[in-house]
Amino acid sequence: MKCADIIQPDVGWCGGLTELVRIADLADEYGIPVVPHGSSVYSYHFVITRQSTEFAEFLMMAPKADQIVPMFNPLLIGEPLPNYGKLNIAALDKPGFGVVLNRELPFQRTFEH
Repeated sequence: MKCADIIQPDVGWCGGLTELVRIADLADEYGIPVVPHGSSVYSYHFVITRQSTEFAEFLMMAPKADQIVPMFNPLLIGEPLPNYGKLNIAALDKPGFGVVLNRELPFQRTFEH
């Protein structure tokens, strides 16, 4: 019905990268662009492989929006950041998603069991 001008799934909420690709394939059939919602390094790998996805959304995570900080800081180490609105693809050329879990953080549960 072409009720949407753009589709914005979040890779962390829609079922992962495989499901994001399925959603994008369906959107491509109807000529609807897909720009993943946030999700940083997980979306960047998707974006650079799609012709119908011209840019990635970057969420401002600094409390006062006065600086560029990684979305998953301090949980992930090595998260690439855009520079003047652009991300160097070479920053993604690492094993996996190119980030490492910060094992220096104390383990804590968000709620009691």
